[in-house]
Amino acid sequence: MRASRETAKKKKSALTNRETTFIPDPLLQKAFENSLQANIISLVADGRIIRANRAACRLLGYSKKELLTRKRKDIFQFSEESYKLMLRQRTQEGSAKADLSIIRKGGKLWPCEITSVVFKDAKGIRNSITSIVDRRGRLSIQKKIDVANERSIASNIVIAQSKSDTTQAENNDWIRSIGKTTYDVTWDWDIAARQISFGRSYENVFGHKLPEAKVSFEEWMAFFQKEEREMMQKKIRKVFESEKKTWEDSFQFMCPDGRISNVIIRSIIIRNSDGNAIRMIGVIHDISKTQKLEEILEWELRVKKNELTEAVVEARETERSDIGKELHDNVNQILAASMLYLDMARKDIKNGEIYLIHSSEYMFTAIEEIRKLTKGLMTDKDFRLCAEIEHIARDTMKIYPVRIRCILKPSMEKTMSSKFKLNTYRIVQEQLNNILKHAGASEIQITMSETKAGFVLSILDNGIGFDITKKKKNAGIGISNIISRAELFRGKASFITAPGNGCKLILTFPITPI
Repeated sequence: MRASRETAKKKKSALTNRETTFIPDPLLQKAFENSLQANIISLVADGRIIRANRAACRLLGYSKKELLTRKRKDIFQFSEESYKLMLRQRTQEGSAKADLSIIRKGGKLWPCEITSVVFKDAKGIRNSITSIVDRRGRLSIQKKIDVANERSIASNIVIAQSKSDTTQAENNDWIRSIGKTTYDVTWDWDIAARQISFGRSYENVFGHKLPEAKVSFEEWMAFFQKEEREMMQKKIRKVFESEKKTWEDSFQFMCPDGRISNVIIRSIIIRNSDGNAIRMIGVIHDISKTQKLEEILEWELRVKKNELTEAVVEARETERSDIGKELHDNVNQILAASMLYLDMARKDIKNGEIYLIHSSEYMFTAIEEIRKLTKGLMTDKDFRLCAEIEHIARDTMKIYPVRIRCILKPSMEKTMSSKFKLNTYRIVQEQLNNILKHAGASEIQITMSETKAGFVLSILDNGIGFDITKKKKNAGIGISNIISRAELFRGKASFITAPGNGCKLILTFPITPI
């Protein structure tokens, strides 16, 4: 009895020791969190996201707290065929890779490449770690790489064929193994036998598995629409009748699920001593995915451009409106008061001099107000950013009960264009206006600095702050205008704020001359 208890204890101890090996190493956790690669970990059972690193939060547009309340369905399109194929492959092989669209916060779609791997945690629960790569900037480059890879694969196949005495079956196995590393489909057509064999990526690309390792030429041709099939057969006959050793063309391939894939076929033709074509070996490349990603990217760029144009137009209209209000509510009233004193001077000659002095004072004030307005509209090539920021700070402190401290570096202006300096000044004007209207601040600090990343300008206030998540959803023209103006010069505007904690606007621009 005692022996059995000892055995049970040993088994329990061994099990516990095995389980501890699944506990993540602190260094691995740190590496996961600080990786530049966007990674999320989710439960396989219900898709709930249980971990996400900083890069994933940035890519998807969520805070970490928000992302950990989401599920896979919130960031991936379940209806997308690429996603379904990825899940099937991951279920069968434990890992999968696919090109598909992610859903960013707000509903925008971004073309991405994902790699997903299933593993078990310390409790034996199945999780998946998914890495996400933003493909928007890689589409045009990837096109060139795809073409180069396809030609390289086809050339290598022919070289191997010409130097090897192995059997046809062995060669087909090698061709299929190449298919594991690419989303293109390798194919080998024995023209005499009218039999075609394909690489293992066939199912990945076209969404179904062929019933046999080899299929007849006629059976495979049935997947092309009638017009395409006739055109393809005509072109193949023409190529065979010529002395060409390569063939490249594009067609529309009909997948079993009814969707049409645009494909490019690139092949090398092997001929016998009589010049007759006996084999055709090459690659079939599905360009539909790339075209879809390009369409999404083009749509995103078009929307962004429209938003930027609208923001600039609204900003101009707002500036005109502000000038109109200033003229009507301020300058107009001052001039009206001046005219009133002039009228009183005409009626009361005895005290006319006093009235004329008052009228002159109001006229001088009106001139000063108009000078300020015109100064705000100027586009002088010798515009001095630091001097103008200090000037507007002094004027603001004269009118409002607020203390403004400026920490500026005029020497940094040497590399700045006049347009950039004026644009930055407009942002400072806009943010000061926002603070004075809404923040109720008593202190403001404007700081200019330079880092390895670039030029930085920050505006800090001790006002009431605001909820940035709610503000972004219903962003007023003030915030939108600041963000748009920053993006005009490849800059970024970040707001750090919370209710009751003031607000800090950080503007970051590249270090190159602007």
